[in-house]
Amino acid sequence: MILKGMRSIQAAAVLIVIAAVLFFVQHLMQRDRGGGTVTVDPAVDQKLVERERMVLRTWIGSAFPDWVNIWRARNVHFEPSALQRDGIETIDSALITPEDEVYVPLDDPSLRALVSPDGKKYLEYTGSAEEGEPDSELTLVDAVKSERQRLLFYGPSVRFDNAAWVDDHTVVVVGESSEDRELQAGNVQPLVWIFHLSNRLVSTYSASAR
Repeated sequence: MILKGMRSIQAAAVLIVIAAVLFFVQHLMQRDRGGGTVTVDPAVDQKLVERERMVLRTWIGSAFPDWVNIWRARNVHFEPSALQRDGIETIDSALITPEDEVYVPLDDPSLRALVSPDGKKYLEYTGSAEEGEPDSELTLVDAVKSERQRLLFYGPSVRFDNAAWVDDHTVVVVGESSEDRELQAGNVQPLVWIFHLSNRLVSTYSASAR
């Protein structure tokens, strides 16, 4: 009887440990996208939305013409301005690590779009179609603060195609996603992320916003 009771206690302890591990993993997975959906002051949010609509309407076409043309080849009626906001999240400040030496690639024309206009920060991203990486990660490197911060991380269902700075405080990333984790033709949709670094917020736009 005592032995049976001890086994029951051990089994319960194992279940508790498993539940704790699953909760921790789920927390990390949610944190990779951002700090989570947040309530923004309506006046502030209105200004952000106006800014975002301008970016979608007039800026993306000139900054990412190849990306826009790819989607127009799939749908002749595609317009970035028709994308809808899927949500707004905080940028997780916990995902920051110190960097001993920060090199800003100011002399590399191919990377110039990834450098902030003031030359103090730059973007690194993996998971593009050319790289063939299964996961997509976007990192902000700050030369003044000597640190790097993960801004976004997704699994195989999302791909980053390009990124650029609108100004010193606004970053735009374009890409695509698939519901079944495989980026197959005919089963993908465009995605746009607009980062407001000063506000520590990021908005996501898609063709089928929830």
